[in-house]
Amino acid sequence: MTFLRLIPLALRSGLLMGAGTALIAVPFALELDPAALVTGVAVGGIMVALGLAGTDSSGRGTLPVSAQAIYDRGIALGLVLVAVMFAIADQTEAALVFGVAGVAALIVTSITRYSARPA
Repeated sequence: MTFLRLIPLALRSGLLMGAGTALIAVPFALELDPAALVTGVAVGGIMVALGLAGTDSSGRGTLPVSAQAIYDRGIALGLVLVAVMFAIADQTEAALVFGVAGVAALIVTSITRYSARPA
């Protein structure tokens, strides 16, 4: 294990589920526009599903580790792009919410150890 790969897959799954749940709830709490609400629910739901699918490295309903890494990077980059789109549309609160979530996802993705360890 290198120094930069600190987060194991199980913790990554928990963080992803927590972030997805927050991404569903925060736009409602901030009373954002309908576009931000729909985006938050859709992306948050996908994040929770990916978190659940990554809780184990084998078995039914799980994803291979390589797929988890690709999906995590895609979610992170997608959140940053969504933040840019909301900024262009002059919705600063929504841009901030999705921008912070995207940057946090990029950081977690960059320090996650994407390797399965045998039980």
